[in-house]
Amino acid sequence: MKFQKGFKFNQKFFEIYYTRSLIIDLLMVIYSVVLCIDCLQKGDPATSHLAIFCAIATLFTMPIQVVCQRSAKPLKKSLMCLLNFNCILQCMIYWSIFGVFLYKGSMGGTSIFLIFLSAPVGFYFFNMFWGLIFGLGMCVGMAIYMWTPLHLSGYAFPEIYNIRLPYMYFVEVIVCALAQYEIIKAQTKLQQAALEAESANRAKSDFLSNMSHEIRTPINAVLGMNEMIMRESCQPDTTIMQGEERVKEVFKEVSKYSRDIESAGNSLLSIVNDILDFSKIEAGRLEIVNNDYKLSSVLNDVSNMIYFKAKAKNLGFFIEVDENIPDTLCGDELRIRQVMLNLLGNAVKYTREGSARLIVKQERLKDNRINLVISVRDTGIGIKENDIPKLFNKFQRVDLEKNSTVEGTGLGLAITKNLVDMMGGNISVESVYGLGSNFTVKIPQTYTYAESIGDFRAKFEKNMEKRSSYRESFKAPDARILVVDDTQVNLVVVSGLLKNTEIKIDTALSGPDAIEKAIDEKYDVILMDQRMPGMDGTEAMNRIKNEQGGVNSKTPFICLTADAISGARERYLSEGFVDYLTKPMDYRVLEAMLIRYLPETKVKKLR
Repeated sequence: MKFQKGFKFNQKFFEIYYTRSLIIDLLMVIYSVVLCIDCLQKGDPATSHLAIFCAIATLFTMPIQVVCQRSAKPLKKSLMCLLNFNCILQCMIYWSIFGVFLYKGSMGGTSIFLIFLSAPVGFYFFNMFWGLIFGLGMCVGMAIYMWTPLHLSGYAFPEIYNIRLPYMYFVEVIVCALAQYEIIKAQTKLQQAALEAESANRAKSDFLSNMSHEIRTPINAVLGMNEMIMRESCQPDTTIMQGEERVKEVFKEVSKYSRDIESAGNSLLSIVNDILDFSKIEAGRLEIVNNDYKLSSVLNDVSNMIYFKAKAKNLGFFIEVDENIPDTLCGDELRIRQVMLNLLGNAVKYTREGSARLIVKQERLKDNRINLVISVRDTGIGIKENDIPKLFNKFQRVDLEKNSTVEGTGLGLAITKNLVDMMGGNISVESVYGLGSNFTVKIPQTYTYAESIGDFRAKFEKNMEKRSSYRESFKAPDARILVVDDTQVNLVVVSGLLKNTEIKIDTALSGPDAIEKAIDEKYDVILMDQRMPGMDGTEAMNRIKNEQGGVNSKTPFICLTADAISGARERYLSEGFVDYLTKPMDYRVLEAMLIRYLPETKVKKLR
């Protein structure tokens, strides 16, 4: 049985077809028996014999339906041939019975209504192919009968029937064909929607399974490395007795464990950020905010992060930047940085040897506008040609056989494409499997100042040569801040991160404790956790600010919270906080924020 392209012969459709077939076959047997009796009463044994033959033939087709219905789907070729033969046989039976009804005027001429019913019956009973053959066969047979002298020897229909019936029946055939076509098209769409839903559900299930692995892996690393540090730290006397070399060795091991914890923590944070960004995009709450920014600053931040990731894998990292690109552009700095980091992060992840390369160019447009062209090339494993269309699908990772050990959520490229689309740009990919990939993004930007970025590559390489271990960005020995958080570990973390800045730090474990300390002591900045039991951060801040004659009524409050969902920043700023700092804290962001809000006279910048 031949169905139109895109329509699957599935179990549900076959059951409907099978049920209709049995019902109509049963009706055909009844019609044939009625015709046989009618012809015998009129003394027409030849037609009576034909009717009996049609009844027997129809009964013969019914077991074929049962055999095919009970067989495995999709049907085997032999059973398909049997089903097609069954359709031919049914057509012959229909044509024979209704031809006799038409010619003989059996049952008092009511056969004409049976003929008109045969078109919808045919099209609902058969598929489009066999339905058209059946209907057109009936139409041609009727035209031959009505428009030739045959009708003179048959049943005497009114003259008007002879002229109009073939036309009317042909129109009915076409209308029924269109109706069946729409039904099949609707069935096809439903089936495709079901397949897409099934694919999406499977992808989500795979995503959740993958997330379980991706989240548990860094947590395992954090707990395991922390256990190793605790073991080394719990044996100070034994270590010292073993001599200076052993002490150095222990510090080196602890330093390595700490770097592993940092790496695992960053992986976990990246997963959480991807999920949050995706939820914002799905909810339509992620907005593009255009402001002036320095392209050199974005490139410097991105390059610094990727350089060390590439170095850890013994990969080369190269940068090529068009020296004539304007340095001051207007666009969403945060999202452009995120696009670059996603693409470069993938390039490093999926490259085992060789290099990753960032190329930034421009395409000049009219009216102080350019297309910022960002290309990321790598010498990694590449992408199969048939996997390229799936790259930007959410919850999907390609070539999992090779990439099963590579960390990732399957959301990075989907988020990247959404961000690029929201900024009015486009993204394309070229790849040779086994040799590497090249992702190219074009994002329209405007510029106010034509000052060019210059030789960024030379500046970056020079900076990397000078770069060493951590060094604080400022000193503020005369400044004092208050850090409020209901978790002791968070207070220890902030104090430790700011230790080298020599800033004076007071801590409080609750809102009332913070209010009490802020009554007498003047603070230059207060870092306030938002979610605390009893009294939250907003209430504590308002009480401190509204304290009559209070010394901290004008003190800037920075919201310190793990709440990073869509709209959180705007909500906290509207409540009176001057800024918003998310946990886990990045020491660079923390130091930069304090430089911004501490009195300039108390801050000595070091870099």
